[in-house]
Amino acid sequence: MTQSILSSLNSDEVNSISDTPESLQVAEIVRQTYFNIISRLDITDHEQLVQLQPSLEETQPVIMYVPDGVSNLIWLKYFNSNVLDVASGTSVHGTNTNLVATPSWSATSVTSITIGTGLKVFTLNSSLLPIVVNQAVTIKSTATPVNAMTGTVSSYVGGVLTVNVTSFTGSGTFAAWTLTGGVVATAVPGYQYVTILPIAQFLDMTNSFNPSESNVLSFTFEDNSNNYPGNFTFYYKNDKQPQYCTVLSNFYVIFDGYDNSQDSTLQTSKTMAMGKVIPTFTMVDSFTPNLSDEQFTLLLNEAKSLAYFELKQSAHPKAEQEAKRGWGSIQKTKSVVNRPTYFDALPNFGRRGYRNTSFFKMMGWDRSNG
Repeated sequence: MTQSILSSLNSDEVNSISDTPESLQVAEIVRQTYFNIISRLDITDHEQLVQLQPSLEETQPVIMYVPDGVSNLIWLKYFNSNVLDVASGTSVHGTNTNLVATPSWSATSVTSITIGTGLKVFTLNSSLLPIVVNQAVTIKSTATPVNAMTGTVSSYVGGVLTVNVTSFTGSGTFAAWTLTGGVVATAVPGYQYVTILPIAQFLDMTNSFNPSESNVLSFTFEDNSNNYPGNFTFYYKNDKQPQYCTVLSNFYVIFDGYDNSQDSTLQTSKTMAMGKVIPTFTMVDSFTPNLSDEQFTLLLNEAKSLAYFELKQSAHPKAEQEAKRGWGSIQKTKSVVNRPTYFDALPNFGRRGYRNTSFFKMMGWDRSNG
């Protein structure tokens, strides 16, 4: 690009941008023009997946940082590794989370147990059954099935099963049991969206947390990024998957909670975000600007026009004309989207409805491009 502009200026050819002071000036003009263009365009090529940086402060476990070189976050997810039983209502997974089924099982026990409610401990004939906590269990007397109990699994360790019995039929003490566990749906670990809220809305939500509850904690946040430092108290929960967050000073990401059964603080490895990366421009011969073909042509013509103005104090009409065409083409492409036009979005203002409108206008052909 530098050589092309130098040729337009009738300057000497160079092998490197550092060969002459003029070539360095032209390269600097290209760099300046590049940043002028990307500041005006919403370039999707500069969006990529990034991960947040951790605070690693256990006194501030819900703070993370936007990495250097990222101007803003478009969306954010955090990995949910908690696979609690969905059927028990204790899972923090959403309704659209993929589910897997734990198979049913059947076992026998010769433990002497009296029928009734409460915790009942059985030694089973197997220690390798697919039993999970909170799974529903039916327990029947092998000899007289009418004597039965139902409940949920409290624990299963080494073949010893503890059941919290909530209902029963019959009475008596028996030493021969048939136990059956039902199918349980469990959530598969995976990434879940974290909604990025405006600061005021996020504070309204977290300030509604009751600090007298054991799962609600707080920390003091000190923001020294501006000239007006201050200390502020933030509330969060320590037993939930992060669901909401806000971004302060374009750097601090504060979440509404974390799951202390999984982590001591929020972890970088569990974050996934789409961020807009601040582009770089390296003043070396091999550097290629991160632009599409039509934007690359626009960059060349804009830089050529500016070089003529700054180095020759004259205009380059052809370069300016091509630059205007480039801007026009880009703006036209940006406006072609699959949504109603601003005209269609306006109120009716007493205009006739479709019943009294010609077919030509109803189809929108009066506003089409051909």
